[in-house]
Amino acid sequence: MPYTFSMFNSVLPYQQQYALYNSFTQKVVFLDPFLKDLLVAAIHEGIDELQRVHPQFYAYLVSEAFLVPQGTDEVEKVKQLVRQVDEDESIFLLTINPTLNCNFKCWYCYETHLKQSRLTPESIEKINKLISRIAARPQLKEFNLSFFGGEPLLYFHKQVVPIIEHFYQTCERENKHYGISFTTNGYLIDDDFIRFFDERRLRCSLQITLDGHRQHHDTVRFVHAQKGSYDEIIQNIHKLVWNGFFVRVRINFTAKNIGECYRIADDLCDIDRSFSDRFLLVDFHRVWQDNEGDVYELLENTLQYFKEKGLKVDNRYSPNNVLHSCYADKRNSAVVNYDGNLFKCTARDFAKVHREGYVSEEGELVWENNSLERRMQAKFHNPPCLKCRLLPLCNGGCSQHALEALEEGKPYCVYGGDEHEKDRVILQKIQEIVEAHALAEAKTV
Repeated sequence: MPYTFSMFNSVLPYQQQYALYNSFTQKVVFLDPFLKDLLVAAIHEGIDELQRVHPQFYAYLVSEAFLVPQGTDEVEKVKQLVRQVDEDESIFLLTINPTLNCNFKCWYCYETHLKQSRLTPESIEKINKLISRIAARPQLKEFNLSFFGGEPLLYFHKQVVPIIEHFYQTCERENKHYGISFTTNGYLIDDDFIRFFDERRLRCSLQITLDGHRQHHDTVRFVHAQKGSYDEIIQNIHKLVWNGFFVRVRINFTAKNIGECYRIADDLCDIDRSFSDRFLLVDFHRVWQDNEGDVYELLENTLQYFKEKGLKVDNRYSPNNVLHSCYADKRNSAVVNYDGNLFKCTARDFAKVHREGYVSEEGELVWENNSLERRMQAKFHNPPCLKCRLLPLCNGGCSQHALEALEEGKPYCVYGGDEHEKDRVILQKIQEIVEAHALAEAKTV
């Protein structure tokens, strides 16, 4: 059977050798210069010649799917995987915005903060009916409830507690696995919050944002002109982790603050490793309005500093948007605003004009204008993606990107078509494989 070079392969220099990486299998093999030259020649002159010159190397590439049978529709294989993940009916993620009000006013926030926005008793009742309906689905195995906003802890006891109480009791009655999470600025965490979960033998996970180290953070997230929030939030992260709450610390970086972000590690590394290894992850995201200047090396140095301090880190150069697609890409996800309007994406504003449906009085999800099906079918219409070696990792970003591109009728690339940026993604993936292998070897010693 004739074979061909997979469209998802990349060959890149790595340290003193070369790496052949496949973004669909997410496998890498390291080549010496001789094998690399053989491979490059075969790519240009015909893979069959490699079988004649080096049959053992050829057989290995076939066995590890770096070479695929001629005529293989590799894009269709990605589509099948996407459908398998995004159409999974065994998991549901329900996100609630208890309010769009917030105790901070970050300059880059895309939301309109409405002071009077909050759940009414009638809205809570509808949401609880919705929870009961979802939990009763026979095919459902796992139910995850997330609170967003605004700042979801502003009215915690009046608006969030009644929903959590109904949620966990319903899931236990229906014998469903369940999880609770918050996206919060972390300032309002207190002993009473922890006590609430302790008394019910529950835990939740939290994503808490820092805008750089203290000086930069306090110019963005402040209580008033003379009082920042950095120290209180760091203290609350410590308190949560020490009490067994999983915390993802999202660091929003810019070209201006990235140079000082390494110092955040010094404020987190004194948490006992037996707790931080299990309950703490640091995640770096560049503020979307900040795109001036190449900060890649500074970011890499910062990540390395965090690792040296014993902290687990993540960053945007390691996408996995097929196997771990965005919540909004999945059929079984919904965002319910405080006013009962339905959305899929939390990265856009919640103006009524953008709503995709509503929650009925009976607690049913009502998707309007075929919005759910349009979203589920939005991917794989962008020509650059269908030819890209990163498709199994990037997949054109998320369904929101795909929908907006379809509406504009313009092709796009989340990396701006920059092959150098794509190389960085591949190199990050290779580095992760190398580190995971070294860790596994260390554990066997």
